[in-house]
Amino acid sequence: MTVRKFRPPNRLAAMIKDRGGILAKDAIAAAEANVETLRDSSLAALDEALEGIEARFGATAPGRAGEDFETLYTMTLKIIDVAGFAADAGVDEAAVSLCALVDGCADAGVWRWDAVDVHLSALRLLRNVGASLPADQRRGMLDGLHKVAQR
Repeated sequence: MTVRKFRPPNRLAAMIKDRGGILAKDAIAAAEANVETLRDSSLAALDEALEGIEARFGATAPGRAGEDFETLYTMTLKIIDVAGFAADAGVDEAAVSLCALVDGCADAGVWRWDAVDVHLSALRLLRNVGASLPADQRRGMLDGLHKVAQR
C-alpha cells in the first residue's frame, strides 16, 4: 500500500513569496503623512470646542446653572476626539478629567462650579503652553485635576 500526500496550495504563503506591495516602513511613513494633513483642522476643532464650552459653561457664561450635565459631557468629548494632536500638552487627559467631574456632578445632581472653572482654566493653559511646560509640572497639574474631579 502506498500513501499519497496531498497538500493544497497555501494562498497566504504564495502571497508572502510574491514580490509587490510596499515595505512596512514606507506604509508607516505614508500613514503619518496622511495623519499630519489633519493637524490644522483638528487643532482648529479643538479650539472651537474649547470656545464653545467656555461660552456656555465658563465663569462668566449667563445661564450656565440652567445647563444640563450631558451637554458639557458631550462638548468635552469633542475635545477628546481631536486632542491627539495636542497630547504632548496634556489637553486630552484634562478633558477626560473634566468628563469624570461631570459624571460626578450628574450622579450628585448638583454642579460643582469651582471644579468646572478650575478644569476650564487648566484646559486653556494646557492648550496654550502645556507642551512647553516641564513634564513634572504638567503631570502635577493633571494629577491635581484628577483629585479635584474625584473629590
